[in-house]
Amino acid sequence: MKSLNCQSTFKLSHHLFEITHKYRFFGQIIVFLFLGGFSLSAQNAPFSGKVRLSADTLPPSRRDSVVLDFSKIKRSKDALDDQVEYSAKDSMWFDVKNKQVHLYGAASVKYTTLTVKAGYILLDYSKNEITAEGFPDTSKQIVGLPEFQDKEQNFTSTKIRYNFRSKKGIIYEARTKQEDLYVLGERAKFIGAPDNVDTTKAANNTIYNKNALITTCDAPHPHFGVRTRKLKVIPDKLVVTGFSNVEIGGIPTPLVLPFGFYPITKTRKAGVIIPRDFEFADREGLGLRDFGWYQPINDHMDVTAKFNLYTSGSFGVNGAFNYKQNYKFTSRFEVRYNNRVSENDQAQKVSQKSFGLNWSHQQDSRAHPTRRFGGSVNIQTNQDQRRNRNDYQSVFQNTLNSNLTFSKTFPGKPYQFNAGLTHSQNTLTRDMNISLPNMAFNLQRIFPFKRKDIIGKERWYEKISLTYSSRLENSFRTKDTSLFTRQTLRSARIGIQHQASSDLNFKLFKYITLSPNISYEENWYPYITKRELLNRNILVYDTIKRSDGNIDRIQLNETKSRYGVDTTYRQWGFYSFRNYNAGVSATTIRFLTKQFKQGWFRGFRHKVTYSASMGFGPSFDGKKYFRELWTDYRPKYRDTITYGIFDEAPFGKPSMGQRDLNLAYSIGNVIEFKTHNAKRDTILKRRLFDNLVFAGNYGISRDTLKWSTISTGGLFRLFKGVSQLTWSATFDPYINNAQGTRINRFALKEQGKLVRTVSLDFALNTGFQIKQLRTLFSKKDKTQTNPSSTTKPNEVNDDILGWFDNFRVDHRIGFSRRLIPDGYGRDRDTLVITTNNISFSGDIQLNSKWYIGIGNISYNFQQKQLVYPDLRFTRDLHCWELSLSWQPTNGTYIFSINVKPGSLDFLKVPYRKNNFDAQL
Repeated sequence: MKSLNCQSTFKLSHHLFEITHKYRFFGQIIVFLFLGGFSLSAQNAPFSGKVRLSADTLPPSRRDSVVLDFSKIKRSKDALDDQVEYSAKDSMWFDVKNKQVHLYGAASVKYTTLTVKAGYILLDYSKNEITAEGFPDTSKQIVGLPEFQDKEQNFTSTKIRYNFRSKKGIIYEARTKQEDLYVLGERAKFIGAPDNVDTTKAANNTIYNKNALITTCDAPHPHFGVRTRKLKVIPDKLVVTGFSNVEIGGIPTPLVLPFGFYPITKTRKAGVIIPRDFEFADREGLGLRDFGWYQPINDHMDVTAKFNLYTSGSFGVNGAFNYKQNYKFTSRFEVRYNNRVSENDQAQKVSQKSFGLNWSHQQDSRAHPTRRFGGSVNIQTNQDQRRNRNDYQSVFQNTLNSNLTFSKTFPGKPYQFNAGLTHSQNTLTRDMNISLPNMAFNLQRIFPFKRKDIIGKERWYEKISLTYSSRLENSFRTKDTSLFTRQTLRSARIGIQHQASSDLNFKLFKYITLSPNISYEENWYPYITKRELLNRNILVYDTIKRSDGNIDRIQLNETKSRYGVDTTYRQWGFYSFRNYNAGVSATTIRFLTKQFKQGWFRGFRHKVTYSASMGFGPSFDGKKYFRELWTDYRPKYRDTITYGIFDEAPFGKPSMGQRDLNLAYSIGNVIEFKTHNAKRDTILKRRLFDNLVFAGNYGISRDTLKWSTISTGGLFRLFKGVSQLTWSATFDPYINNAQGTRINRFALKEQGKLVRTVSLDFALNTGFQIKQLRTLFSKKDKTQTNPSSTTKPNEVNDDILGWFDNFRVDHRIGFSRRLIPDGYGRDRDTLVITTNNISFSGDIQLNSKWYIGIGNISYNFQQKQLVYPDLRFTRDLHCWELSLSWQPTNGTYIFSINVKPGSLDFLKVPYRKNNFDAQL
């Protein structure tokens, strides 16, 4: 075998004979290339060239000239449409007799979009065919296995034969990847895509495999797969299999599939959603979960419908609609309905229906400069989330909230418009509050008398401000089970409110800010409330039995019987209620500051804010807004109660009694201090009291009990915000009588105390992540025993603590002062613990394979018990995953061994007991 041992470049040109004469060996190659129809040009590889494969030779007649006319060279009809580029890193051998080229060492052949790389490639230009296989290295190990690539289609194998003309090939032990699927075939036939005249349609290659294995495992010897004797692969479209069975560790299992379709398209396609979970529930029997249909509508929308079905008759329906438009919005709408059917102890069918709705819409910030629309809606009935999920958040999430808003701003204008809906729901009490629609028009604070061109000093009337707002509200209060009933719609609270206010700020005696203000409110309602006592009796009788169980007599229960029914109804029309207030407020701020030049403590500042305000408004007593109602039709038991005609109004309503003239006051305190950090030579500022406020009022127009109770509260931040101490207290300058009622006698005179403590509550809340705690208390080593060593003294301990970096600890303890009877007719001041619990949550990554998830572990020190531990364990088995979700106190769990999420994740062994089964 002859081979080239230097890098050379060959071209047919007018210097052909000169090169032949000077370099005899090279000249022979050039003549060979000329006779065989080759033309070579330099490539990046050490040995490379281009060849147009053909079965013809040159015409017998040749010119005696050095200049060659290639235009007159006849080309065979069987010649290829393009040049075949080839290269080799080690060597090339040209076999002129057999019309072959042997390429050794990182060989590569390229033709149009097709590229073949291998350790050894045989290029047979007489057959328009190549053969590629591995090449033994110096240690006799086969290296350079063939790699085939045609556009996005690629695979590896032990040997490849391919014909350029027919675009067909034979692949031995092929391994190809389609999306997340690996297809391993013993022997495969490759058929290239035919020339497509219609360029608007994409043509695909096709691979037919014999004795193939489909898997998502990327190991050289897959841990599992679906074995089939016949398989067809259409790249980027579909994998179709015949009769097949599942193999685990190379061992066939009894799980047999008569046929299989595995979509591998990168685009969305409509089709059936294969069930991914089977289960057996104690109450519901055998179940099939999450089977359904997926339907893309266009490039921006798709619809998914999923179903759950159990042998007991239980079923569930879940529909999801997604729509998205780039640079505009992203939205998802989901609705679900579940009907859980089970048997009770009397073997009777019991049905529990629940409904859930979720909608989220997020507008892109670039969609519109002045209009915004977005939010979320989360509504459910009959504890739908809690019944169908086991995790801690779903089971203990007692409140649901929704907020959907539309806002419009007007550039250059001081007003804006808002509309939307709000919703709040308590899943335990099943109480729901819904406001739909809500509309509001707000005018920002303006100064109507301010001059456009200010010359000289600002005049006092230019400081007069004006604000205005108008809103409409339609709200419902109901139980979740009666949400969609006529009675709920008829009990809606509807109204429109207008509010306007004006104030003026100016300085008095240089240090006091005085602010007179006036406000006006007008409410419009389409109804008023009316109550009547209907002449209808509801009598309740008690049955008195003798000792032997027989009935002695039946007598009327006067306590439970009702003589007349209190009936409430609405009188529809147009009704209004107006209110106004006028007042004045004064505020001043005083500072007490002390600084030190040396030492750790460098000073403190005490900021005290004094505020006082006085207001006056009209009185609404009389029969205009209030009515009287009899409570009993019997004359001797007849009594009356007073109710307001606007009691069911959503906004302001008149209050009974005379309007007081009150003087309200408050004293706010903020205390800050400075410390010196000697290591960093910096001054740090800390706040001791965030805002300690004392507030109350004095009734000028009252005859007795002029001083109200004094309320106070505050917040202390400890350990750089890790802990927060909150507290609140109420003090009373008056004492109580024996019945616990305030009387007009001062505690200072009767008990020798300025005020009497009515209530005192404080709580310490601590919450932190382990990583945050380590950072807070970490200390850097000043010196190292071995400066050249890269290992830290506490490296092992730091690694162990690093497992818990994402672990969160929360602790709450609350105290309250209460008066508890001591058994001798007196009350004893007692400080009781109202709450004391600690909770843990977070993730622990023990290593690359083991994972522990703590959804919640809580301990209630008062009840001395754990509160719904929610634990998760996961073991990575390369292409498989072992997982356990366990809630021991509720008796629920999910155990499964399943293929990792992908095209074959329906292969799983689940075993579960859900929350519905645990509710005994």
